[in-house]
Amino acid sequence: MQPSKELIFSYFAGQATSVQQKVIGEWLAQPGSRELYFQWLDEWERGFPQYTPDVAHHLDLFRQRLNTPSEIHAPPLRPVEGHALPVWHPGKWLVAATIGLALLAGGWLFRGAIFYRTITTNRYQLRSLELPDGSTVALNSNSSLRMPRIGYGWLSRNVLLTGDAVFAVKHLPNDQPFVVQATDGLAVEVLGTEFSVRSQINRAEVVLKRGKVNLHYTTVDRPEQQLIMKPGDRVTLDDRGALRMHTQADTTQFAQWRYRLFSFNNTPLRDVAHQIQAVFGVTVQLTDPALARRTLTGTIRAGSSDELAEALAELLGLRVSHRDQKLVFSIASETQLTQ
Repeated sequence: MQPSKELIFSYFAGQATSVQQKVIGEWLAQPGSRELYFQWLDEWERGFPQYTPDVAHHLDLFRQRLNTPSEIHAPPLRPVEGHALPVWHPGKWLVAATIGLALLAGGWLFRGAIFYRTITTNRYQLRSLELPDGSTVALNSNSSLRMPRIGYGWLSRNVLLTGDAVFAVKHLPNDQPFVVQATDGLAVEVLGTEFSVRSQINRAEVVLKRGKVNLHYTTVDRPEQQLIMKPGDRVTLDDRGALRMHTQADTTQFAQWRYRLFSFNNTPLRDVAHQIQAVFGVTVQLTDPALARRTLTGTIRAGSSDELAEALAELLGLRVSHRDQKLVFSIASETQLTQ
């Protein structure tokens, strides 16, 4: 049974009952339901932004500025008598040359912003976008995607990713490849497929849901490595520069952050902590080494690191404290740590 759009919207707003949440959970388990869920989530977030400016407050500040103008007056300007310099005067040419060099230097320093467009997300934000060639990208929190402003789609389809993203690449009549440049030296080349990429410093992960991709990895001290991936394959790049193939990956867990779902199957809390750090960009500390071996099975819907941490603490009978960008998990009987 497919729930109505109104019910899903009330679920996003946190107003759904436990029975309604169960109905939605059963519907999400059905094939093809999550794409519609993600579309409705994007529509709801656009209609209900998380930030609402205090218009009245800022309007009052503006009126105060109008009613109390500055008493500081600039001294009157007095014309300076003198002789006009000839056109060929070296001072004018020196000024012109200085301005020209400044413009050239400015263009060189800001060439990235001029030639490339960068889309970023903060630690609480998910974002979906359609590229000029019809391909779509879903960006996870704390991620960025850089693409050329000029020539994309006819000169090349190369993008640079930092963080997590899911790509659904559109095939073009001229068979132009789509290339995702991930961590230094790793490039993911595709023609038409759906896959996820996690790109971090010296580490990366590529999971292929459907289609076919060709991985290229190049470093200064070793020849290029290539791997052909097929659906269900997962490839990781570790901090030692080694590519590892993991076949028959569980595609039902494919990039569940798109739906704010976090699924665990006998997962050690150590790995859960790493996932929280990767998705939300916060530091996770376990006060007792034994906590790292505690395991968790289940699916949690959470839109922030605090919400996920509170759910984990309740399920595992732990205590969690929030300190700026750090989450500290401890056994409930432990004395609360202080800064």
